[in-house]
Amino acid sequence: MEAATFCCVQCRLLQPPTTACVECAAPMTAPVELVRELLYYRDMRFNNHRDWGMLTAFLAGSSLALPILAPLAVGSIIALGVHKLRGEARKRRFVGIALPSVVPPPGATTLHGIARKFRGTVASVLDEQPVLVEHAVVRDRRGSVLLRRSDAAPFLLEVEGQGPVLIAGPARVVAPNMLAAPLRVKRGDPRLSRMGIPADLGLAGELEVSSIADGGTHLAVTGVVEEEAVVELAFHRDGGRIPVMRGRAGAPVLVSDRRLIAAGLL
Repeated sequence: MEAATFCCVQCRLLQPPTTACVECAAPMTAPVELVRELLYYRDMRFNNHRDWGMLTAFLAGSSLALPILAPLAVGSIIALGVHKLRGEARKRRFVGIALPSVVPPPGATTLHGIARKFRGTVASVLDEQPVLVEHAVVRDRRGSVLLRRSDAAPFLLEVEGQGPVLIAGPARVVAPNMLAAPLRVKRGDPRLSRMGIPADLGLAGELEVSSIADGGTHLAVTGVVEEEAVVELAFHRDGGRIPVMRGRAGAPVLVSDRRLIAAGLL
């Protein structure tokens, strides 16, 4: 049975079942099906609706005694109908949020190198091709974030002049190193399904995907480095001891394209 996809209401991150968001550590996570109503826009401005209703009732009643007011009553009824239809449409829209920023934890350092596959990969939401780290975002027409997903497989960072460092735990691509230009997606799109978004959610927007492939990019990776024993490395390293940069809930490892940093684009 396929595990449910959880959504963090605070940062809109889709993720496997958890009690706290793997990226912002907020406890407001639950299956998408249970939190979908919290993502819809709610029009709380009832004054306009009340005013239109009162005006329509007044004009409709007055037109019985003064036929000259009948056209105004009809116009008011039409305006009320349009207002209600617009209100219903707004109720089914998602509220977009600004892309949450991530602050490196105390003691974090930035390492530069090439990413290499360790145990395995994750499948890209674009075409299911293997990648090491990926961040997919669905935005609305204003550029606000509707929903997003971040996946990462443990990988080795070949650091210049130092040797390999294992990157593990939650990680997020923070540079716009996109595999493709933003793509228009709508309800039922298989790419949304790969993100874990139910087909009946009625989500539509622009999909942006930033990915890191095996050996393809010079990276700048930021996090806290500690030495750990890794079983898979014990066969050819003493005890398998190796520097490990491990992301944790509320403090994911930050992965960016070193070339963009050098160009001053971040």
